[in-house]
Amino acid sequence: MKRNVHLHGLGSDHHHALVLSRRIQEAAAAGQLGAAHAADVRRRYDEELGPHFAIEEEELLPALGQAGRSDLVDRTLRDHRDLRGHIAAAEAGDVARLGAFARQLEAHVRFEERELFTACETLLPAGVLKRVALRAPKGKKPGYGGPPAGRGLQSAA
Repeated sequence: MKRNVHLHGLGSDHHHALVLSRRIQEAAAAGQLGAAHAADVRRRYDEELGPHFAIEEEELLPALGQAGRSDLVDRTLRDHRDLRGHIAAAEAGDVARLGAFARQLEAHVRFEERELFTACETLLPAGVLKRVALRAPKGKKPGYGGPPAGRGLQSAA
């Protein structure tokens, strides 16, 4: 299914989130998760995931609630809260929670692409989708370079 052009910016964010998830899962499988990973995930949350969540929470979710899809609103908010909780726990020293963060981030992206965005395209007025496009324009470049070499996540070659 072709995605509504107004959601392309958020969809691009999803691609980058999946790359982050994969990198964390690989580090977890290799037993290499550490404080540098927690710091990198925090930075990425502050710069990329957090703004993405804010657009959804401020633009899409209120409109979906008004359209009668509180089930999607509740699931999205619960996922966002849980993902933030994993980050906070990792920053507090429980770096193993990054593995749970990565798995949940992947599942959350799949949910949004398959269910949330599909409902948005069907139910939401064009004005809401246009506001989303203004806040998350197609072609913006998130900075997923990772920490310096030898620390944290290694960039994919």
